[in-house]
Amino acid sequence: MSEELEGVLRRAIEREKKARQYAESLVEERTEALRLAYEKLRTAEEQEFFDVLSRMPCAVLLAQNSGEVALANPAAVELLGFAQESDLIGRNWLSMVVDDAIDPMSEGLQEDAAILMRRANGEFSAVHIIIGSSAFLGSPARIIILHDVSEQRRLHQQLRYQATHDGLTGLPNRQRLLERLGQYIASARMHGAGLCVFFIDLDKFKFINDSMGHAAGDVVLCEVARRLQALPLAGGVAARLGGDEFVVAVPTRSVLERRQMAQVLLDVMLQPIRVDRIDQVLGSSIGAAQYPEHGCDAEMLLKRADIAMYHAKESGGSAVCYFTEHMQEALDSRLLLESRLRYAISHDELVLYYQPQVDLSTGMLVSVEALVRWQSPDYGLLFPGAFIALAEEVGLIRDIGAWVMVAACQQILRWHQEGLGWVRVAVNVSPLDLVNDDIVIRVASTLASHGIPPECLELEITESLSISDPEMALDIIGRIKALGVALAIDDFGVGYSNLGYLKRFPAERLKIDQSFVRGLSQSPHDKAIVATIIQLARSLSMQALAEGVETEEEARILFELGAHLIQGYWISKAVPSKELVVMLRQMCVLDTKKLQAIVSPLRVLVIDDNPIILDVIQAILTTLPLDVHYLDCAEAALECLAEYQFSAIICDYQLPGEDGISFLAKAKTLQPTAVRILITASTDLAVLREAINIARVEHFLQKPFDPAQLIALMNTLRA
Repeated sequence: MSEELEGVLRRAIEREKKARQYAESLVEERTEALRLAYEKLRTAEEQEFFDVLSRMPCAVLLAQNSGEVALANPAAVELLGFAQESDLIGRNWLSMVVDDAIDPMSEGLQEDAAILMRRANGEFSAVHIIIGSSAFLGSPARIIILHDVSEQRRLHQQLRYQATHDGLTGLPNRQRLLERLGQYIASARMHGAGLCVFFIDLDKFKFINDSMGHAAGDVVLCEVARRLQALPLAGGVAARLGGDEFVVAVPTRSVLERRQMAQVLLDVMLQPIRVDRIDQVLGSSIGAAQYPEHGCDAEMLLKRADIAMYHAKESGGSAVCYFTEHMQEALDSRLLLESRLRYAISHDELVLYYQPQVDLSTGMLVSVEALVRWQSPDYGLLFPGAFIALAEEVGLIRDIGAWVMVAACQQILRWHQEGLGWVRVAVNVSPLDLVNDDIVIRVASTLASHGIPPECLELEITESLSISDPEMALDIIGRIKALGVALAIDDFGVGYSNLGYLKRFPAERLKIDQSFVRGLSQSPHDKAIVATIIQLARSLSMQALAEGVETEEEARILFELGAHLIQGYWISKAVPSKELVVMLRQMCVLDTKKLQAIVSPLRVLVIDDNPIILDVIQAILTTLPLDVHYLDCAEAALECLAEYQFSAIICDYQLPGEDGISFLAKAKTLQPTAVRILITASTDLAVLREAINIARVEHFLQKPFDPAQLIALMNTLRA
């Protein structure tokens, strides 16, 4: 029984063992099938992932947390400069990062900065990165997306350079200068140091630019920039603000250092600059402001150095001027004056005064010059010298000119309505008005709106207009003349006298500047200049009007020289309309007979050692209203020249002691305005040439001389 039971149990155990073995083999078989299926699926997904990664345009790295690259797409291989993907696999990408300003392992988009990475060839690329966490082959990993921004960074740097540097010279511009000044000031404040700002303006740059062209001006600016950059600025900066304005800022520890740098700048600016094969010396006006004495911020230092520069320019240029509080006060006063003047033009604070212009042949008041005054409640009555220059500088001169023209026409009409007839009024026109045809329209509309004859309005134009654009100015003047308006050339002789344009200028009057008139009684040169201007006016069919006549002696000389009209304090100062009416009602304001009565005869000196010749000359000259002195030797004649002023000197070539040419040479030095006449029987060209070159002889009387010739010469002097 026991054996059977044992057999049954043995067989049962055997069957169970076989069944377990079968089950285990089945599980193993199914498990392997499942594993193979899974491996196949995972391989397909990874391949699909790899395919997507390789097609991505941006560079992607898959790396372990420690930094070793496990996977790289072609874009990453190209960006980092490797030949193939295998060259990157296993390499630690962190070792290629050379910019430690940003933590490359921080997750998220790095928007504000680019990381520099070293490429395989040793060059650098700027990249933005995006880092994210992932898993690769069951292990934690990092996905790094790289975007090359090298070109954008280059363009950004280029744009910033252009925004902060002058395009012509390459120097820092105003924006960059202010940044640097801010840095210098912060450093100086921290270390208790100083900083000096020099504001430089080239003295003759406008002349170079206008006369030689903008290309020549650019040559000058570039050369100045080169010289400033070559200076030992001790950590400072040189900049160009625009035009011909430069700034040099240097740290300074003492007044001596500041003055030494100022002298260096002056010397550099005085060195010749070759332009179109010509050496040009420009010079410069330099203003200086010091931190912290003159300001604690960049704008203030720059402004005050600029103020000081203008003072240096006003002092004549080629100088350094250091800022003082007085300069600031003067600037504030000027700004206040400008503000008040703008208000005055639009609120009827301007008034006209009138100065008579008198005809010398009749003594009548024939016209007046309208002179603007400013009746200010703040400053009182101001003359043009107090505000016209400012008006020209700030662009108000045209507004003032327009107001004067309207006010003058209104006054002309009122005088006519009061029974004084049509009075001719002269008004000044700024050269700035002759750059376009606005003034033609303004003159025409003003005349039409007031209904006055155009010849009653005279425009006085300074000759300096020829400097700017003479052709345009002459065209505009011609169109004004076509309206019937009278024209006068003002301040003749002190501006840009271009006779080529003068002969085309359709003016009726030529005004002799008062600077020549005031020297008439003391300076033979001024008298000669005035006589020449009067003769020039006559030749051009113009009237010569002398302004600034203050004495009877000046009036007498002008009468003698043949001037047509005069104006000045000797007749009357400029007065309001009510006072002028009194003179307008007079037949004559000047008794010209008094001027005629006091005209002295011309004084003539005659030197000849032949008494017969002296008698002949005396007999001829007796018929003329002349004061003639007759002498027989050069020694006595020299004494006479020391005592009297002569209009003409007649001298024989053959004199005892010295010849007539030597004597006339001395006379030329003593009395340069006297006409020199040589009597000679010689026809030797060498003698005549010597007389002209050494003694400046102007006329010759050939022996035996013709009495008619001598009389004609004397009449020429009287004319």
